[in-house]
Amino acid sequence: MVTIFPIFLVVLANLIVCCNGHVDPVCHMTTPQIIEHYGHKAEIHHVTTQDGYILTLHRIVPDAASPRGVVFLQHGLLDSSATWVMNTYNNSLGFVLAQAGYDVWLGNVRGNVYSLNHTSLTPSDPAFWNFSFDEHARLDLPAMLDHVLKNSWHHGSISYVGHSQGTLMALIEFSRNQDLASKVNLFTALAPVGRINKAHGAFQLVADVLPQLISLCHKLGIYDFLPHSVLVSEFAILACPLIPSTCAEVFYAIAGPDEYLNVTRIPVYGSHAPAGTSLKNVIHWNQIHQAKQPQMWDYGSAAENRAQYNSSSSSPPVYSYTGLNVPTVFFSGGSDYLGDPEDVLWLIAQLKPGVLLNSYTYDGYAHLSCLWALNAREWVSDKILSHLETVWAP
Repeated sequence: MVTIFPIFLVVLANLIVCCNGHVDPVCHMTTPQIIEHYGHKAEIHHVTTQDGYILTLHRIVPDAASPRGVVFLQHGLLDSSATWVMNTYNNSLGFVLAQAGYDVWLGNVRGNVYSLNHTSLTPSDPAFWNFSFDEHARLDLPAMLDHVLKNSWHHGSISYVGHSQGTLMALIEFSRNQDLASKVNLFTALAPVGRINKAHGAFQLVADVLPQLISLCHKLGIYDFLPHSVLVSEFAILACPLIPSTCAEVFYAIAGPDEYLNVTRIPVYGSHAPAGTSLKNVIHWNQIHQAKQPQMWDYGSAAENRAQYNSSSSSPPVYSYTGLNVPTVFFSGGSDYLGDPEDVLWLIAQLKPGVLLNSYTYDGYAHLSCLWALNAREWVSDKILSHLETVWAP
């Protein structure tokens, strides 16, 4: 019955659509298929990290022989490369950059729907899921950027755009890995997250039940968290056109009240996300929320922390962002439940003078608005293009 039910739901969804409406074909496409659906050439690249994870990168191949520049886009927590191309064509940052002549690369961190391979492990092995954003920053990010630098037309520098967890990865690694940071000419942070002391909404609800959830998952042998599933995807496609306000409320509970959300596009968003991560990663996010500071993984005891980090401190090392030297631009929302305005102001205060070129904050924007808002082209993408022009001037 468990196997049959998702199939039944898919059939039911298709029957309802045939009778009552139309499903956007993007709902059932992979990221490369979406890219090619809109007339661009797509490439699929595979990168192996130092610890054996095989990551999938997607590329929107530039039309021109000499593109204006190279831009790498990194998705956030529980997301994938699809997030940059699944809004309407002229309002998806990946396509906006491609239309402007840039060589656009889309990352996928270990454990999401596109990066489930390893040289010796499989997703059925608990060890496969033994990672958090520590590894995303320390291992995934350098591997992906180095691959892009070696395989794009311009081997010297790259512009980086991150959303949510993608900003945390960059803040961590660009602050301590100066060799990698020296190759990045611009860091654009959408819904920047350097700490989550003030996070609330659905995140707080999950945090409240997380101990029970962890216990249950361990008993069931579950080590991943919210993987991409046909059941969730087809439910979004089936239900959200019928109950758009209810589906919108789910987004608001997670990301914050969004005045500019394209509600008619929710079936597309829900068909691609969530895209999966590890349970350990979610626990780590909760750890920094509880600790009220951005820190490495807490092993749960003073002795273990001292041993693992070769430190005299009983607590995990705290991440510092004072070493960030990459020119940086922030885009944040006044209604963001995860990247709360108070936490964004704290983050700005951590940066050295002159590093932050500009910080745009929009009332009515929530955590996903920079990606999918109805006016994201005007308020976000066009401004990103302006900043890119300054670093990629001929």
